[in-house]
Amino acid sequence: MKNHEIMAGKAEIKSDSGILGPSGRLYYLDWLRVLAILFVLLVHCSKIFDYHTTVVFNSVRSPVLSIFREYVLLWVMPFFFIVSGAAVFLSSRFQKTKAFIKSKFKRLLIPSVLIGTFIVNPVYVYIERLFNDHAIGGFFQWYPHFFNGMYGFGKGNFAPWGMGTHLWYLQFLFIYSLIFLPLFIRSKRSGVSLLERLSPYFKNPWTLFFLFLPVSAIAAAFEYKGLSGIRIMGNWDPVSYMLFFVYGYLVYSNTAIQETIRKYSSIFLIVASMVTALYLASHFGVILKIHGITRHDLMTGAILPPDHSGFAIVQAFRGLMAWCWSLAFLGLGRRFLNFNNKMRPYSNEAVLPFYILHHSVIYIVGFYVIQWSSGVGTKFFVISIVSFTMIMAIYEIFIRRVNILRFLFGMKSKSRSKPIVESAVRESKYERLFAE
Repeated sequence: MKNHEIMAGKAEIKSDSGILGPSGRLYYLDWLRVLAILFVLLVHCSKIFDYHTTVVFNSVRSPVLSIFREYVLLWVMPFFFIVSGAAVFLSSRFQKTKAFIKSKFKRLLIPSVLIGTFIVNPVYVYIERLFNDHAIGGFFQWYPHFFNGMYGFGKGNFAPWGMGTHLWYLQFLFIYSLIFLPLFIRSKRSGVSLLERLSPYFKNPWTLFFLFLPVSAIAAAFEYKGLSGIRIMGNWDPVSYMLFFVYGYLVYSNTAIQETIRKYSSIFLIVASMVTALYLASHFGVILKIHGITRHDLMTGAILPPDHSGFAIVQAFRGLMAWCWSLAFLGLGRRFLNFNNKMRPYSNEAVLPFYILHHSVIYIVGFYVIQWSSGVGTKFFVISIVSFTMIMAIYEIFIRRVNILRFLFGMKSKSRSKPIVESAVRESKYERLFAE
């Protein structure tokens, strides 16, 4: 690949005024991130009513919420890793290697280790123990028992960092950022990274489309070998997440690829919708029942045993669905969500604290609401609204206004933060983003 071609693509990123905001910021990525975190909230609220749930669950399960949760889990965490990879590229243009590593420690490691291990995870584990009548007394009375044994092994409680809880995402993202740093570092001679050099090969819609194949192969291999238990984190395996993360960087290192995504977003959406409809119909035995592949009987609510060979094919299709949904959302977001208003910077800054808090708050609210005699729809609505309100109240009253809490939750200190001015250099663009 010739250097002048690479540099031309790089210049195009800086001058693409039709897509970038006045500061060079991709507003639609902010909006997509905010919308995705709301889906994560709803997924974890629906988990309480899902057929698969074994802890903190409602006595009556919901086929509708089970289908909804299965659908969202097809794409939501792969999508977050793709956006995270994009943010690495967008922020690394303005950061040196040491600054990049430092930002990962501050934005990912500190909140997930300190807040996660000592505040968020204890609440998470306590509610589980309380639900199963294993907790004795109030939370503060039980808190010393949090450090007894390892969570996930027998009756142990201690869940450090992201172990066994939703904070695995920050753990993975931190590790991936360091592992793939050699692919992100720009050559002093050419000024571009290895992935930037490779990116022109994927501006063709077909080569871009077929990036799902490595994900499908990995997902199918894990299933075929009977290692499906590794998918307890967002219903995907760590290697697939790794690929999605790299793909995000690759896609956003070349504006020709982004234009391809925009142009073909409707086709990606159609393909994703058709394959997903087939997948959900067979997975839940709606119209289509396939022995070893249909996992639920909606008539009885029973979970059916899988055939690992047949389900390996299903996992291959999941790779296709995740990639097509992600490309469709990126393309549609680029077309319809590239605007700015006062809510964008506020909402975007709140995403990381929101993510850190959300699951434990949902557990607290859900634990009490599922004891009501109300119907599933009412309970789900109350859990969703009350949880969202509580999270935002905690964020607005405490985290956003107190510098030490801002630091512990991966945010910049308020005293050092500039007013919200759209300046690419002063704000270091994506340095603040959750997806870093």
